[in-house]
Amino acid sequence: MKRFLSALLICCMLLSMGIFSAVAEEAPLTIDIYDAAANYHGVQIGWFAKVVKDRFNIELNIIAPQVAGNDLYATRAEEGNLGDIIIVDKKDFSDLLTAGLVRDISDKLPECENIMRFKTQIDVYNQGLTGQEGVYYGIPSEMTDTSPTTLTDDVIYSSPMLRWDLYSQIGRPEIKDLDGLLDVLAQIHEIHPKNAEGDPAYPFTLWRDWDGNDNMIGIANVVQLTTWYGEKIKQSAILKPDNTFIKIYDRDGAYYKITKWLNKAYQMGLVDPESGEQDWNSVMNKLQTGRADLMWYSWETGFWNSVDRLSDGTAFIFIPVGDQLYYADADRYYGSDRMFGIGSKVEGEKYDRIMAFLDWYAGPEGVTFQHAGIEGLNYTVGEDGKFVPFHDDALMNNLPVPEEYGGGGYNDGNNAINQWIVSSICVNPLTGERYAIKFWQSYKDMTMTEMKREWQERFGAEDPVDYMKKNGQLLASPSVDFTPASDTNDIAPIRVDVNKQLCTYTWQLIFCETDEDFEALWDKMVEKMDGFGYEQLYEYDVAIYQAEVDAKVAAAQ
Repeated sequence: MKRFLSALLICCMLLSMGIFSAVAEEAPLTIDIYDAAANYHGVQIGWFAKVVKDRFNIELNIIAPQVAGNDLYATRAEEGNLGDIIIVDKKDFSDLLTAGLVRDISDKLPECENIMRFKTQIDVYNQGLTGQEGVYYGIPSEMTDTSPTTLTDDVIYSSPMLRWDLYSQIGRPEIKDLDGLLDVLAQIHEIHPKNAEGDPAYPFTLWRDWDGNDNMIGIANVVQLTTWYGEKIKQSAILKPDNTFIKIYDRDGAYYKITKWLNKAYQMGLVDPESGEQDWNSVMNKLQTGRADLMWYSWETGFWNSVDRLSDGTAFIFIPVGDQLYYADADRYYGSDRMFGIGSKVEGEKYDRIMAFLDWYAGPEGVTFQHAGIEGLNYTVGEDGKFVPFHDDALMNNLPVPEEYGGGGYNDGNNAINQWIVSSICVNPLTGERYAIKFWQSYKDMTMTEMKREWQERFGAEDPVDYMKKNGQLLASPSVDFTPASDTNDIAPIRVDVNKQLCTYTWQLIFCETDEDFEALWDKMVEKMDGFGYEQLYEYDVAIYQAEVDAKVAAAQ
């Protein structure tokens, strides 16, 4: 079976090349990737670089505005060459088309068998973009092979997660609300003020370099936590559970609630004093070394949880808070909020090789590298041909990579593109199981530990989503194909100014010394935002996103 799987893997790789030639034998080629998702700026290094080099003789040069600054966009756009591969927010893609920065890929895309497994989703997006059938410019990211109303995951994108051993040491108390969660975190901080190496640990460690991204204004560390109360930020507006909108600075809204909560945490000494100054890379290191006691993104656990830690009970897991209603998007069937495109200057052999690379990137071998890692390091292949976790701590501990993949550390050489065409919840045709490790039966068997059994007994559910459903605490939003209109020339500068005010003041609000200072500063922030045209921006965004709300309501019926 293993020999058969290896042969199948090779066949899938060759098939993914479609009509393209044996490009790996061609001359070396550097591809510039303008990548709004990347946290790394520069040439891809390490094992993933070697994987791509061996197969395509391609070097990936990552151009990351999140790292190098948003001025990159204006500079490169003015030159008429944003990149060879372009990854941007969906709302910006139509502007690239209008500006002549992306090329028509209709001649090559239909021959990309792996990508065109998602033809339905790709057609829907491109027909909405051009109004024409069979004309292709963009490839949505993270498409799924499920349905628009399916919720596959057993844990949602954002929810409060604590270390089970620390939560257990304080008696596994019931948590009724955010104040109760702070009380629990304060008790955890008392027994866990430092990590094993003696470095300071805090319940909250925050970062600012993601602020203003992903169709939102405001700081990311607040925006994502508003979903704990069934609210979703839609640029400058908050969408409430009843499908009505309120202003982002409304004191009845979750942006205020979460900001106030973080300030209370600061006043209690529970916030990392380096918060607000550090970037994501610094926080990632703290997650990996046990210096954060609260996680709120489901994927953050990948920097700490492992089979060993699930076995010894030191892993993070969802802990419910009684008054919360968790907003969750259904499977992103039509893709996430980002798009892949090809630069308008790309022609000839470079065009052929880029399309070959992208089709491999969306094929079984490429997706396995992205979501499962390296055979023999991250996983092994069982006698039944299914994957078995091996070193599931390779990312968090930056484990050495086998020499056949170029050596170095696993995390150092991880895929710096940081965006996928195929979601990890899709089924891998090589195994019949989903790409993500947590769906493998072998992983489920290995991680049905005492910790999980204790969690199930304590909360009376199989997993976090099961708990939320049983207790009426899950608000699942259907997936629809929706692309917000680009800002008009009048709105664009208003958004920049308003977002700057909201972000600047929110960080100041978190670090207020008293409640009185907080309320006075909040009033000042509202005044400043209104002075920069917030009312006009809010009305504009509500009008834009009402169409998405209507589509979601229709999809749910």
